[in-house]
Amino acid sequence: MTSVTSVTSAPSVPPGPGESAATAVGPAAGARSVGRHYRGADITFGTRHGKNEQAAPAFERILGARVTAPADLDTDQFGTFTGDVTRRLAPIETARAKAQLAMSTTGHRYALASEASYGVLPGIGWTGHEEILLFIDGIRGWEIIEGYRTLVTPGTTRRVRDVVEISLDLTHWGWPAQGLIVRPDAGDAVTGGGADMIKGITDGAALAAAIDIAVQRSPTGLAVVEPDLRAHHNPTRRGVLTDLARRLAGRLGTVCAVCGSPGYGRADTVRGLPCRACGTLTDLIRADIHACPSCPHRDARPRAATSADPRYCPDCNP
Repeated sequence: MTSVTSVTSAPSVPPGPGESAATAVGPAAGARSVGRHYRGADITFGTRHGKNEQAAPAFERILGARVTAPADLDTDQFGTFTGDVTRRLAPIETARAKAQLAMSTTGHRYALASEASYGVLPGIGWTGHEEILLFIDGIRGWEIIEGYRTLVTPGTTRRVRDVVEISLDLTHWGWPAQGLIVRPDAGDAVTGGGADMIKGITDGAALAAAIDIAVQRSPTGLAVVEPDLRAHHNPTRRGVLTDLARRLAGRLGTVCAVCGSPGYGRADTVRGLPCRACGTLTDLIRADIHACPSCPHRDARPRAATSADPRYCPDCNP
């Protein structure tokens, strides 16, 4: 199966070495819009936590397609944020497995799935959130993956003895819209989920009770309180999924000017932006490559910047 991937950083992610804040300009030369290939199509979303609700509006408005999800689909088998089940596959492989499970469950030929990672962002070195949204076209035999990186996260983990200690953190987390997880602190022991973990806490009395129980069951006398990263308890993640769905739907509505296939869009980059002081080629991106998932057609789309700051130059800064 052919796979085409595009990852975009949110405006809040600063460019690091080898990256440029410049954006592409001008229309993609090898594409035209708007295709009608998915009008009336049923698309299944491999999710247990209602992520189809973030994708459905854009897919309906842009493509005329319906996005639904199977009831209580066991996507947790591929891994959970809380460690109940260890994620053993890479994020893209995990998303693909979720989409394929949804397709086999419903019999639909089109599927969506997403996967998130929280931690140090590749190429940036700062902690953030990376989300991928994958679409499988089972009729044409290819998939498209759109990605999004941002420094915006729900918050950090706290270890406390009572609920009073996190009063300021609750505001920072955006609680109760942002759900919380509470579990006993295990000290140096490595633990996953389990019966002692309480997820999806959005009520004050429940939060206080969960912390009291966790403190009593912890060998250190501390409760671990952290944001629930699952989409149905994570407003910032739902916002990212909404943006990704809009971009992916737009791409599926863009057809290749050569073969007429849907899904034409950014698939790669060309590095080598020249230093504005000496002309040496840097590692910064100078163009985006747009490609068709069905045929070999590709075209380069230059970015707005025509030269690089000397601080990125290997000769000016050896």
